[in-house]
Amino acid sequence: MTIDRRLERGSWLDLGMFLQNILISAGARGLQSCPQETFSKYHAILREHLPISHEEMVVCGISIGYARDGDGPMPRLMPKAPVDAFATFVGFDHETITGEKR
Repeated sequence: MTIDRRLERGSWLDLGMFLQNILISAGARGLQSCPQETFSKYHAILREHLPISHEEMVVCGISIGYARDGDGPMPRLMPKAPVDAFATFVGFDHETITGEKR
């Protein structure tokens, strides 16, 4: 995802909402997605391989693909952390958030 350098703050909001719609649309089609801001650090390398003009700023990349369960031929490369390991929700019970009973 790129954005024209001349655009101002409101355009970044527009881009964020557009990005969110891509992620939601992918999910509706059975795909998993993950926006990755780290792509912006590699703008020079990306420009060598993609037609990105210097008037555009690299904002992020998006990984999109089908989820694979742990029983497939290739094991999951990174373990998935439980929600409780990185988030706290106030006013919601654990089961509502995670679908898991304690």
